[in-house]
Order: sequence, then structure tokens, then C-alpha cells
Amino acid sequence: MEDYSNILVVFVIGLVPTLLTLYLNERVKGSVRNSFDEKLEQLKKEHSKEISQFQAELSYLKSKENFKFTKLHEKRFEVLQKTFEYLNNNLNVLATHISPFKFTPDGQNFDENERQASKQYRDAHNEFLKYFKFNSIYFDEETESLLNSFFQESGDIFNAYDQRQIMKSMGDSLDKEGLLNSAMAYKKIPEIIHPLKKEIEIKFRKLLGE
Repeated sequence: MEDYSNILVVFVIGLVPTLLTLYLNERVKGSVRNSFDEKLEQLKKEHSKEISQFQAELSYLKSKENFKFTKLHEKRFEVLQKTFEYLNNNLNVLATHISPFKFTPDGQNFDENERQASKQYRDAHNEFLKYFKFNSIYFDEETESLLNSFFQESGDIFNAYDQRQIMKSMGDSLDKEGLLNSAMAYKKIPEIIHPLKKEIEIKFRKLLGE
């Protein structure tokens, strides 16, 4: 009996360290787990905050880009409208100036009237050209090319007609070919300018989103 008691005591004494080790291991595991869970929650909160900040920044940038995009198109619409006004005005002034059916008001000198009309067209042409150069960035390359063609062709037509007055002011006169070119200059408006203007109108409608 005494031997059994001794064995039991030895067993219990030997079991205590084992149980204590298991207990301590579990405490350590629990502590580590709790620490890990806390850090995980902290990381989640930090990431959530970062994600929220990132989303807010994206929303701001998107809003900013939308604002810039809207302003850009508002400016483009304004430029297209103004350009079309200039285009029509230039064409009307040119057509009126070189028309063979125009008349000189009573009491006005023909040559003086021609000089005034010539200056009116030059001023209108130069004003339009200046506006175009300042705002050409709002046009695509094809539209820019069409407008440059308009300036070139309308300028050539005007020069062909105006040579007669230029030579006359210098006390000289044009040869037969020059006189014919001057007299027939008005015919080039429906032949060249009107189709060109139609192309420009089509391009403008595309830019406006039709």
C-alpha cells in the first residue's frame, strides 16, 4: 500500500510539470492569438481608412476631370459658334465686294467705294484669321486644314478681283488675262468656297456631337 502511495505521489509530481507546461503553452497560444487578432483588426481598420481615402481621392480627381472636360467642351462650343459667325461674315463681305451686280450709291465715287469695300474685306479677313490662330487648338487636324483652305481660297479670289484696283491706283492696268480673272472671280465662290464651307459645317456638326 505504501509502495502504491509512493508511486502515485511520484506520478502526480511528474504530471504537474506536464500540466503546467500545457497550461503555459495554452496561455501563450491564447496571448499570441489575441495579439494577432488585435493586430489584424488594427490592420483592417488602417486598410479600410486607406481605401476610403483612396476612394475619396479618386472621386475628387474624377470630379475635377469632369469639370475640366465640361469646361473644355463649353469653350470648344463657344469657339465653333464664333468661328462660324466669322466664316459667314467673311463670305458675305467677299461675295458683296466682288459681285458684278453691285451698284455704287448715288453721289459716291466708284473707285473710292471699291477701296472702302476692299479695306472692309481685308479687315474682316485678318480679324477672322487672328481669331482662328489663337483658337486653333480646339479643332482637330482635318477641321484646321479645311479652315486654312478657306483662308487660302477666299484670299486668292479676293486678290484676283482686287488686282484691277491695285493696278489702277498705281496708274497702270491689267492685261486681258488679269481683267478676265478679276471679272470672273465671283464665279469661284459657288465653285470652290460653297463646297468648302459645306465640308466645314459637316465637321463642326461632328465636333458638336451630332
